[in-house]
Parts: sequence; structure tokens; C-alpha cells
Amino acid sequence: MSTSSRVTIVIPCYNDGQYLLEAIAAAQAQTHPSIEIIVVDDHSTDRHTLAVYENLQNQGITVLQTPLGKKGPSAARNAGIAAATGDYILPLDADDTIAPSYISKAVAVLDANPAVGICYCHARFFGLKSGPWSLLPYSFDELLCGNIIFATALFRKSDWIRVGGYDETLTLGLEDYAFWLRLTDQGAQVQQLKEELFYYRIKRGSRTAQLAPENKHLRALAMVHDTCADIFSRHSGVLRQRIAVLQNDRARRECLFSWKICAPLFRMEWSLRQCIKKLLGRC
Repeated sequence: MSTSSRVTIVIPCYNDGQYLLEAIAAAQAQTHPSIEIIVVDDHSTDRHTLAVYENLQNQGITVLQTPLGKKGPSAARNAGIAAATGDYILPLDADDTIAPSYISKAVAVLDANPAVGICYCHARFFGLKSGPWSLLPYSFDELLCGNIIFATALFRKSDWIRVGGYDETLTLGLEDYAFWLRLTDQGAQVQQLKEELFYYRIKRGSRTAQLAPENKHLRALAMVHDTCADIFSRHSGVLRQRIAVLQNDRARRECLFSWKICAPLFRMEWSLRQCIKKLLGRC
């Protein structure tokens, strides 16, 4: 492919009109020469957001709607990607932004190496929380144990077709995690740009905040384990090894710290056990 590979930026939006124009501006500011922007209205009810959609359409920006009877990021992204004319896709939530050079640098990676199916970058929080978003370096083993790739990563539309898109049954979140698992399990390599080029907004009512309560996060994770059970079954040895590492850490830390200090680690171990308990029973 040439350096002018077309990229479609898909922006789902639900009542986030106050931030949407900032995301659109970031998309329009990309240095890559061939950009398509598709906004997907996920059945918004806010009058301001609906007015923003109308203004965008008057400016020639495509605004679609999540099909009737469907709702949520998976369905909205799928609707936008299905209509996309780009070879490459970049999902961007309506309240987030990206640096002007993000797409051009990610496209260069995918153009240079067809084996790379996912390209992302370093990221930074802004809004109610600011600072670097510290994620573990990518490896497939680490991805099996928890999501370490945010949703705003570049991938090929052909790969989205091949794995069947985003799973629309994952209504509690982590749909991007399941999508990355499907892509990487089928051989897609991953490369991370060593620059902060993605900016993730933390605000009241954000999905990250809503997933914070442990029980909801565990339910979302359990749904991913169910829908990707075949993947976890094939790689159950990695999960067993991770539990062994956590157990060793627990024993070592018990000699050095009080239970109160170590409690977060123990909760993490317990959570991992609960999420894969049913899965390991199938192996």
C-alpha cells in the first residue's frame, strides 16, 4: 500500500455533544492525507448533541445511527465500520482526542509490515485525572491476563470482517478486549508507538468510572471469558502459570508486609481465579 492508504475514523457518540466537536477537530487535524470521518449516533437523547449532529451533517460529515434494536459501543462501531471506505480503521470515542501525527505514524507501521494487525501508542489521561496511562508492554500472554490495549488503535477493515467485528453481546464493556483477543489469536502482530499520541478523558459517568466497582468489572470480564472461551482454553497453561506467580508473590509479600498492604494483590488473585474457574474446568 502507498502512504495514502485511506483511514476511516469511527466516532460513536451517546449524549456527548459537548465533547464531540473536540474529537472531530482532532480527526480533521491529522497529518495523514486520506481521512474519512464517520460519527455514529448511538440513539442520543440530549438536545444539544442532536443539534451537533445536524450541524456536522450540514458540514458534510457523515452521521449514521446505531440500528434500531441495538445499542452500545460494539453495535455503534460495527455500524460505522460497515459503512467505512477506508482500508484501515481507527475507533475514537466522542470524548477523547488524538495527536495530529497519530494516524500517519500508525499507517506507516501497518503499510510496512502486513503481519502487524494492530498499532497503538502511549497514552495520557486528561480531565478529572491527568498523567500518563501506564500500561504493561504488549505480549500475548499479558493480553490473556487482562486488556492492555485501549480501543483507539489502528487495524485493518479486512481483519474486522475476518473475525466478525465487535461482539455486540458484550454490553457491560471490554468489547475492545475481546476484539483484540480474536485478532491476536488469529495471528495478528501488535506494535506500540513509543509516543503519547492518544488522550483519554476521565469524566463523571465515563465507562471507565462505571466499570470501577469490582463486581461490575468482574461481570464484564466473565462475559469476555465466556465469549472467548475457546481462546482461553487453548492457552490455559499461561493462566495457570500466572496464578502460580501470584501465589508466589503472595507468599513472599506476607513475610514482608501486613495483610492490609497486600490486600489489593490478593483481591487481584481472587478475581483472576473466579474469572477462569469455569474455564479451567473445561480443559
